[in-house]
Amino acid sequence: MDWTIKENNILLTIPATNAGKFRFKKRKNRLDFGEIFSTRECPFDEQTYLEWQIGYDVPIKDVEDGKKETKLTSKHFVGNNGKTKYPYELSEIFYKAMELEFITKKEVENLLNEIRDYKSFIDEKAITVEHYAQITINGINFEETSIKLPTLFMIETLDETQIEVSIQKQQYASGVQPMVYFCIPLRAFRNSSDLLGKSSVSGDKLIYVINKTNVLNLVYMMKVFGMASKRHNYDIVKILETLLEIIDR
Repeated sequence: MDWTIKENNILLTIPATNAGKFRFKKRKNRLDFGEIFSTRECPFDEQTYLEWQIGYDVPIKDVEDGKKETKLTSKHFVGNNGKTKYPYELSEIFYKAMELEFITKKEVENLLNEIRDYKSFIDEKAITVEHYAQITINGINFEETSIKLPTLFMIETLDETQIEVSIQKQQYASGVQPMVYFCIPLRAFRNSSDLLGKSSVSGDKLIYVINKTNVLNLVYMMKVFGMASKRHNYDIVKILETLLEIIDR
């Protein structure tokens, strides 16, 4: 993903293929579980959307080692995990929206105070276990249960995008972790007609535009990250403080 400024718009340019944190999926309605598909073999259609596992910070070491890039390297902060970090991705785009005055400094200060006061967090939602029955497979008896890890859909966003929070079990630790995704339907991309009804080829890109009319999507993402967990809340507060310090220079 890359972004540029053109005619007072922030243009996000995203390759039209599955890679890393970008996955193209299809679903029949906004609350369905999306199914990933091969962008080189299957055509993009009205059910297509991009699932973007968006981030907000990057360890300084990753930038110094050339693993990741950020345009905000003038000031760092220490995250909840003790690592020294730069603002990244969502935070970079949010800062550019501040520079372009899509969001005023006062609005960011109010947002910071709101998030700082959050007391309820998504990762505190109870995980439920449902017992079904005893089943036998190849002569071995099992107790069948289902562990419910909830997914939250914030659909009251603009331009038909939505923010999703998936509660997942931590891979190398006990407990759960919330994963935040920004989901963009194909029709929300400026050049969606270029791919509608077609599969993508190497070099195809989609362009998502951020301006004053939909900048609240960035604000919503900051809020959702801020309530994802106490760890996320700490980081988002530090990031907003850092962005305000940079804009004041």
